[in-house]
Amino acid sequence: MKKIITIGRQFGSGGREIGEQLAKKLNYTFYDRNLIILAAEKGGMSHETLNAADERAANPWLYAAMSQTGQTSFNPNISTNDTLFTLQAGIIKDIAKTENAVIVGRCSDYILRNEDVELLNVFIYAPTEARVKRIMERMDVTEQQALQLIKKKDKERKCYYDFYTDKKWASHSSYDLNIDSNRFGIEKAVEIIASAIE
Repeated sequence: MKKIITIGRQFGSGGREIGEQLAKKLNYTFYDRNLIILAAEKGGMSHETLNAADERAANPWLYAAMSQTGQTSFNPNISTNDTLFTLQAGIIKDIAKTENAVIVGRCSDYILRNEDVELLNVFIYAPTEARVKRIMERMDVTEQQALQLIKKKDKERKCYYDFYTDKKWASHSSYDLNIDSNRFGIEKAVEIIASAIE
């Protein structure tokens, strides 16, 4: 049975960094935005089109775009967001059958809930002040811009998760392990998660 660690995260909490370091420590495959590339290849759609729909709830005005060959992918009456979710869900289930992996976001915890896999669902959070500081440093933006990005991205992730699952994003009861990355730091958070899966 394969081991899969899923990581939900607040924007600016360091969740992606924790996931990446965790995958290296455990020698697992790491999946995050590279799932979009895999989905584009599987669905015959452009990477740019799917990237615009990533971790966003379905938009009734945005429909499956033309592939580079000029043919529509999937049903043209289905939104690009729904198409991406379906493609990624299939890829995530295939991953769980073949390899140990760390998967960031994309409702992977919900997608794998009934699969034959050893699953550990983690959520990374941090106080707003700490996230603002991290984003200011990482993206070279002002404090106000960082705060606006946090509000926007967290809202998008919540809408996406709540739309495609029957759970609530960022609710402690939706995950097996909740970690404050500001309190523990990146390295300690990696150790805690690694101990939980081993």
